[in-house]
Amino acid sequence: MPDVDPFREGIIDIQNDHAAKMEFEVKTLENFWASQITRFPNISKKALTVLVPFATTYLCEVGFSTLLHVKSKFRNRFEAQHDMRIALSKMEPRIPDVIAKKQEQMSH
Repeated sequence: MPDVDPFREGIIDIQNDHAAKMEFEVKTLENFWASQITRFPNISKKALTVLVPFATTYLCEVGFSTLLHVKSKFRNRFEAQHDMRIALSKMEPRIPDVIAKKQEQMSH
């Protein structure tokens, strides 16, 4: 009985695909396999099912660490939702824009 492996042909194809090799060098693993889902559906789906739990576990750990930091003895607020949103955001604040919109406090 011949050795039947549904992934073997796809693995050989992807190993010989120079464009895929170049993409692999510049993208994260998750983004690489997500971008290959139309070209190599079986391998991509299998790779993503293996990789996604690691990414979600990592995000949970980052969120929990952030919560512990926000809810420390120095900042013990009852609701940490807004603080967590700011702490976990990847956006950089535009401090000069925020300052420009604030009105100076007038003296009495």
